[in-house]
Amino acid sequence: MLRSQLLETLSKYILEKKVDHPLRVAIDGMDNAGKSKLAKELIFPLKKSKRQIISVSIDGFHYPQKYRYRRGEFSPEGYYYDSFNLDIVVSDVLQPLSPGGNRKYRRQIYDFTIDQIVESPWETARDDAILLFDGIFLQQPAFDPFWDIRIYLEIEPDISLDRALKRDLSYYQSFENIQKKYQWRYNPAHQIYYDRCHPTKRADVLIDNNDWQNPNILFQREVAG
Repeated sequence: MLRSQLLETLSKYILEKKVDHPLRVAIDGMDNAGKSKLAKELIFPLKKSKRQIISVSIDGFHYPQKYRYRRGEFSPEGYYYDSFNLDIVVSDVLQPLSPGGNRKYRRQIYDFTIDQIVESPWETARDDAILLFDGIFLQQPAFDPFWDIRIYLEIEPDISLDRALKRDLSYYQSFENIQKKYQWRYNPAHQIYYDRCHPTKRADVLIDNNDWQNPNILFQREVAG
């Protein structure tokens, strides 16, 4: 389908979900699947509903690099278990937007690109707000109970690597380093995630996003509530 058709379909699907608290939407998928891109694209069509749209990324909740690499720079277990401060994501974003939550949230605690703490301000969500939360490993046990809608973007590992080679050279400094990171750390970590959490089977919407311009919805559960 065309990209515009995907956005129209997803926007309608999200708005059909009725809850009595901010609607918490997970946009999940492996590295370079297009999660943050999709989250940004959905803001405009969803804003037509006049509801508050809150965009947050797991990338704003990294641990310091020293902690992330404590099992080794190329450890897949380190990538899966040590990348993000899951407790803070729950306490500062997901729990406040849950039933009975105080609606006070913040978008970021860390900037991994400079490896420094970031003090983002506390904000207030309206009861009818929509949270678009993008990131990897979003259906792991610490997060999964909080999501009202789970969207999973599926791509092939070689597509993920190809996008990284085109986009992230300045950060990784060499093609060799990118390839090694994906071969030894990132891709095996996603395999851990697949084996333990089965994200493609548990998603509410499964999207083939190998082709940016021509995505394909592979599966969509009936909206409940």
